[in-house]
Amino acid sequence: MRLKPRLLHVLIAAASVMLVARVGAVYHEAGIAFAQAPPAAKPTSETPAKPTSETPAAKPAAAAAPAGGEPLTPGVPKAPPAQTYTETEVKLLQDLAKRRAELDQRADELTQRETLLKAAEQRVDEKIDQLKQMQATVDASLGKVDAQEDQRLSSLVAIYTNMKPKEAAPILSQLDMPVLLQLLTRMKDRTTSAIMAAMDPKTAQTITMALAERRQTSATVPPDATQNPQN
Repeated sequence: MRLKPRLLHVLIAAASVMLVARVGAVYHEAGIAFAQAPPAAKPTSETPAKPTSETPAAKPAAAAAPAGGEPLTPGVPKAPPAQTYTETEVKLLQDLAKRRAELDQRADELTQRETLLKAAEQRVDEKIDQLKQMQATVDASLGKVDAQEDQRLSSLVAIYTNMKPKEAAPILSQLDMPVLLQLLTRMKDRTTSAIMAAMDPKTAQTITMALAERRQTSATVPPDATQNPQN
Protein backbone atom coordinates (compact mmCIF):
# COMPACT_ATOMS: atom_id res chain seq x y z
CA MET A 1 0.00 0.00 0.00
CA ARG A 2 2.90 2.38 0.63
CA LEU A 3 4.44 1.77 -2.78
CA LYS A 4 1.41 3.00 -4.76
CA PRO A 5 1.72 6.76 -3.94
CA ARG A 6 5.43 6.67 -4.76
CA LEU A 7 4.79 4.90 -8.05
CA LEU A 8 2.09 7.44 -8.92
CA HIS A 9 4.49 10.34 -8.23
CA VAL A 10 7.15 8.72 -10.43
CA LEU A 11 4.70 8.29 -13.30
CA ILE A 12 3.52 11.91 -13.04
CA ALA A 13 7.10 13.19 -13.07
CA ALA A 14 7.99 11.06 -16.10
CA ALA A 15 4.92 12.28 -18.00
CA SER A 16 5.83 15.88 -17.22
CA VAL A 17 9.37 15.42 -18.51
CA MET A 18 8.10 13.83 -21.73
CA LEU A 19 5.58 16.65 -22.24
CA VAL A 20 8.24 19.34 -21.77
CA ALA A 21 10.55 17.54 -24.21
CA ARG A 22 7.76 17.30 -26.78
CA VAL A 23 6.90 20.99 -26.51
CA GLY A 24 10.57 21.94 -26.88
CA ALA A 25 10.87 19.80 -30.00
CA VAL A 26 7.82 21.47 -31.53
CA TYR A 27 9.26 24.98 -30.85
CA HIS A 28 12.60 23.90 -32.27
CA GLU A 29 11.01 22.64 -35.52
CA ALA A 30 8.94 25.83 -35.83
CA GLY A 31 12.09 27.97 -35.45
CA ILE A 32 13.91 25.99 -38.15
CA ALA A 33 10.96 26.39 -40.54
CA PHE A 34 10.78 30.15 -39.86
CA ALA A 35 14.51 30.54 -40.46
CA GLN A 36 14.34 28.71 -43.80
CA ALA A 37 11.40 30.79 -45.12
CA PRO A 38 12.46 33.37 -47.80
CA PRO A 39 12.22 37.05 -46.75
CA ALA A 40 9.26 39.02 -48.07
CA ALA A 41 9.98 41.53 -50.84
CA LYS A 42 10.03 45.11 -49.65
CA PRO A 43 8.11 47.67 -51.69
CA THR A 44 10.27 50.32 -53.31
CA SER A 45 9.41 54.01 -52.88
CA GLU A 46 10.93 54.97 -56.18
CA THR A 47 8.51 55.42 -59.01
CA PRO A 48 9.51 54.14 -62.41
CA ALA A 49 10.41 56.76 -64.94
CA LYS A 50 7.80 57.45 -67.49
CA PRO A 51 8.82 56.83 -71.04
CA THR A 52 9.38 59.92 -73.14
CA SER A 53 8.86 60.38 -76.80
CA GLU A 54 12.61 60.15 -77.39
CA THR A 55 13.19 56.91 -75.53
CA PRO A 56 10.91 54.00 -76.37
CA ALA A 57 9.04 52.28 -73.60
CA ALA A 58 10.83 49.38 -72.03
CA LYS A 59 9.46 46.00 -73.13
CA PRO A 60 8.81 43.32 -70.55
CA ALA A 61 11.73 41.02 -70.21
CA ALA A 62 11.19 37.60 -71.65
CA ALA A 63 11.43 34.65 -69.37
CA ALA A 64 14.87 33.22 -69.26
CA ALA A 65 15.12 30.09 -71.34
CA PRO A 66 17.23 27.19 -70.25
CA ALA A 67 19.94 25.65 -72.33
CA GLY A 68 17.48 23.24 -73.92
CA GLY A 69 15.44 26.06 -75.43
CA GLU A 70 12.25 25.50 -73.37
CA PRO A 71 10.97 28.62 -71.56
CA LEU A 72 10.53 28.42 -67.83
CA THR A 73 7.26 29.47 -66.27
CA PRO A 74 7.72 31.20 -62.93
CA GLY A 75 6.42 29.12 -60.03
CA VAL A 76 6.19 25.88 -62.08
CA PRO A 77 8.94 23.26 -61.48
CA LYS A 78 10.74 21.82 -64.44
CA ALA A 79 9.52 18.36 -65.52
CA PRO A 80 12.04 15.57 -65.06
CA PRO A 81 13.66 14.34 -68.25
CA ALA A 82 12.15 11.23 -69.88
CA GLN A 83 13.87 7.99 -68.89
CA THR A 84 15.78 6.36 -71.71
CA TYR A 85 16.69 2.67 -72.11
CA THR A 86 19.59 1.06 -73.85
CA GLU A 87 19.14 -1.43 -76.68
CA THR A 88 20.00 -4.31 -74.33
CA GLU A 89 17.38 -3.20 -71.83
CA VAL A 90 14.76 -2.77 -74.56
CA LYS A 91 15.50 -6.23 -75.93
CA LEU A 92 15.33 -7.71 -72.42
CA LEU A 93 11.96 -6.05 -71.80
CA GLN A 94 10.66 -7.33 -75.14
CA ASP A 95 11.85 -10.86 -74.33
CA LEU A 96 10.20 -10.70 -70.91
CA ALA A 97 6.92 -9.50 -72.45
CA LYS A 98 7.04 -12.28 -75.06
CA ARG A 99 7.78 -14.86 -72.36
CA ARG A 100 4.91 -13.56 -70.28
CA ALA A 101 2.53 -13.84 -73.25
CA GLU A 102 3.68 -17.43 -73.89
CA LEU A 103 3.15 -18.37 -70.24
CA ASP A 104 -0.31 -16.81 -70.25
CA GLN A 105 -1.21 -18.71 -73.42
CA ARG A 106 0.09 -21.98 -71.94
CA ALA A 107 -1.90 -21.39 -68.77
CA ASP A 108 -5.03 -20.85 -70.86
CA GLU A 109 -4.36 -24.06 -72.79
CA LEU A 110 -3.85 -26.01 -69.57
CA THR A 111 -7.09 -24.62 -68.17
CA GLN A 112 -8.99 -25.61 -71.32
CA ARG A 113 -7.40 -29.08 -71.28
CA GLU A 114 -8.32 -29.55 -67.63
CA THR A 115 -11.90 -28.55 -68.41
CA LEU A 116 -12.04 -31.06 -71.28
CA LEU A 117 -10.60 -33.82 -69.08
CA LYS A 118 -13.18 -33.16 -66.38
CA ALA A 119 -15.97 -33.30 -68.97
CA ALA A 120 -14.56 -36.57 -70.38
CA GLU A 121 -14.29 -38.09 -66.89
CA GLN A 122 -17.88 -37.12 -66.21
CA ARG A 123 -19.03 -38.78 -69.46
CA VAL A 124 -17.04 -41.92 -68.62
CA ASP A 125 -18.60 -42.08 -65.16
CA GLU A 126 -22.05 -41.72 -66.69
CA LYS A 127 -21.29 -44.54 -69.17
CA ILE A 128 -20.07 -46.76 -66.32
CA ASP A 129 -23.26 -46.11 -64.38
CA GLN A 130 -25.34 -46.95 -67.45
CA LEU A 131 -23.37 -50.19 -67.99
CA LYS A 132 -23.86 -51.16 -64.36
CA GLN A 133 -27.58 -50.59 -64.68
CA MET A 134 -27.66 -52.65 -67.88
CA GLN A 135 -25.66 -55.43 -66.23
CA ALA A 136 -28.05 -55.47 -63.29
CA THR A 137 -30.99 -55.67 -65.71
CA VAL A 138 -29.36 -58.50 -67.70
CA ASP A 139 -28.49 -60.40 -64.52
CA ALA A 140 -32.05 -60.07 -63.33
CA SER A 141 -33.34 -61.27 -66.71
CA LEU A 142 -30.91 -64.20 -66.73
CA GLY A 143 -31.95 -65.08 -63.22
CA LYS A 144 -35.58 -65.18 -64.31
CA VAL A 145 -34.68 -67.30 -67.37
CA ASP A 146 -32.65 -69.71 -65.23
CA ALA A 147 -35.49 -70.02 -62.78
CA GLN A 148 -37.97 -70.70 -65.59
CA GLU A 149 -35.60 -73.21 -67.22
CA ASP A 150 -35.06 -74.97 -63.91
CA GLN A 151 -38.78 -75.15 -63.34
CA ARG A 152 -39.34 -76.58 -66.85
CA LEU A 153 -36.63 -79.20 -66.41
CA SER A 154 -38.01 -80.17 -63.03
CA SER A 155 -41.42 -80.69 -64.60
CA LEU A 156 -39.96 -82.90 -67.36
CA VAL A 157 -38.00 -84.91 -64.83
CA ALA A 158 -41.17 -85.52 -62.85
CA ILE A 159 -43.00 -86.59 -66.03
CA TYR A 160 -40.32 -89.10 -67.19
CA THR A 161 -39.83 -90.38 -63.67
CA ASN A 162 -43.49 -91.30 -63.39
CA MET A 163 -43.36 -93.09 -66.74
CA LYS A 164 -42.25 -96.70 -67.12
CA PRO A 165 -38.61 -97.09 -68.15
CA LYS A 166 -39.55 -98.93 -71.38
CA GLU A 167 -41.86 -96.03 -72.32
CA ALA A 168 -39.45 -93.22 -71.34
CA ALA A 169 -36.36 -94.78 -72.98
CA PRO A 170 -37.43 -94.37 -76.67
CA ILE A 171 -38.52 -90.75 -76.07
CA LEU A 172 -35.34 -89.75 -74.24
CA SER A 173 -33.19 -91.39 -76.91
CA GLN A 174 -34.52 -88.91 -79.47
CA LEU A 175 -33.57 -85.83 -77.40
CA ASP A 176 -30.43 -83.78 -77.94
CA MET A 177 -27.53 -84.84 -75.77
CA PRO A 178 -27.30 -81.57 -73.69
CA VAL A 179 -31.02 -81.71 -72.86
CA LEU A 180 -30.89 -85.45 -72.16
CA LEU A 181 -27.92 -85.03 -69.81
CA GLN A 182 -29.69 -82.25 -67.90
CA LEU A 183 -32.73 -84.50 -67.41
CA LEU A 184 -30.75 -87.62 -66.42
CA THR A 185 -28.55 -85.73 -63.93
CA ARG A 186 -31.70 -84.48 -62.21
CA MET A 187 -33.18 -87.95 -61.86
CA LYS A 188 -32.36 -90.45 -59.17
CA ASP A 189 -29.66 -92.98 -59.99
CA ARG A 190 -32.12 -95.86 -59.79
CA THR A 191 -34.49 -94.21 -62.29
CA THR A 192 -31.61 -93.29 -64.63
CA SER A 193 -30.21 -96.86 -64.64
CA ALA A 194 -33.64 -98.35 -65.37
CA ILE A 195 -34.22 -96.01 -68.33
CA MET A 196 -30.73 -96.62 -69.77
CA ALA A 197 -31.25 -100.38 -69.46
CA ALA A 198 -34.29 -100.08 -71.70
CA MET A 199 -32.37 -98.11 -74.34
CA ASP A 200 -30.36 -99.38 -77.29
CA PRO A 201 -26.93 -100.56 -76.05
CA LYS A 202 -25.03 -98.22 -78.35
CA THR A 203 -27.16 -95.23 -77.26
CA ALA A 204 -26.73 -96.24 -73.61
CA GLN A 205 -22.94 -96.43 -74.10
CA THR A 206 -22.82 -92.95 -75.63
CA ILE A 207 -24.93 -91.56 -72.78
CA THR A 208 -22.72 -93.29 -70.21
CA MET A 209 -19.55 -91.71 -71.66
CA ALA A 210 -21.21 -88.26 -71.76
CA LEU A 211 -22.39 -88.62 -68.15
CA ALA A 212 -18.88 -89.61 -67.03
CA GLU A 213 -17.31 -86.66 -68.80
CA ARG A 214 -19.93 -84.32 -67.35
CA ARG A 215 -19.34 -85.58 -63.82
CA GLN A 216 -15.57 -85.26 -64.26
CA THR A 217 -16.00 -81.63 -65.34
CA SER A 218 -18.37 -80.86 -62.49
CA ALA A 219 -15.83 -82.31 -60.04
CA THR A 220 -13.43 -79.45 -60.82
CA VAL A 221 -16.13 -76.78 -61.15
CA PRO A 222 -18.58 -75.98 -58.30
CA PRO A 223 -21.99 -77.41 -59.19
CA ASP A 224 -24.81 -75.10 -60.13
CA ALA A 225 -27.00 -74.00 -57.27
CA THR A 226 -30.11 -75.00 -59.25
CA GLN A 227 -28.87 -78.55 -59.81
CA ASN A 228 -30.49 -81.11 -57.53
CA PRO A 229 -28.17 -83.48 -55.63
CA GLN A 230 -28.26 -87.11 -56.66
CA ASN A 231 -29.68 -89.72 -54.26
